[in-house]
Amino acid sequence: MRRYWFVLFLLAVAVVLVCPTSFLNAESAPAWSVYFSPNGGCTDAIVKELGNAKSSVYVQAYSFTSEPIAKALTDAYKRGVKVQTILDKSNRTQKYSAADFLLHADIPTYVDAAHAINHNKVMVIDGDAMITGLFNFMRAVRAAEEKNAENLLVIRDKALAEKYIANWKLHAGHSEPYKGRELKGKQ
Repeated sequence: MRRYWFVLFLLAVAVVLVCPTSFLNAESAPAWSVYFSPNGGCTDAIVKELGNAKSSVYVQAYSFTSEPIAKALTDAYKRGVKVQTILDKSNRTQKYSAADFLLHADIPTYVDAAHAINHNKVMVIDGDAMITGLFNFMRAVRAAEEKNAENLLVIRDKALAEKYIANWKLHAGHSEPYKGRELKGKQ
């Protein structure tokens, strides 16, 4: 009987040594979900994550025209979540951009004109979850969801989130507040 308990004890120690994160500190273990289009539920995943936001959402994107995602951001803002966005300079002249929608919703929106293109597709939620990948936050969600081959990652990792927030703040430092769409011919 002693031998049985000794073997059981050794087995338990081996499991803890091989997988310490998952057994001893499961809450801090990174977790992720992946979505692929076509028909992969990328927009629904983003809207769900934004619906669960409690304290902050930092967005960094080339463009932003998806109505369901824009609505989820404004809903979060109305719940008291701190929402801030950085978009590419092309949003100053784009006919269809959520930048105006976000501006009218009083959501702080900035334009990063320091780079040839601000081609990010990133959201950091509550300092814990990152949404990233090649899935565009665009009006052509139907194409992105039903026709295009795109991907989306939702990653829960506080240490990684801190790096993404630091990068967001770096870009915010050289970005300008969005003041509305510029009409062609006017500077």
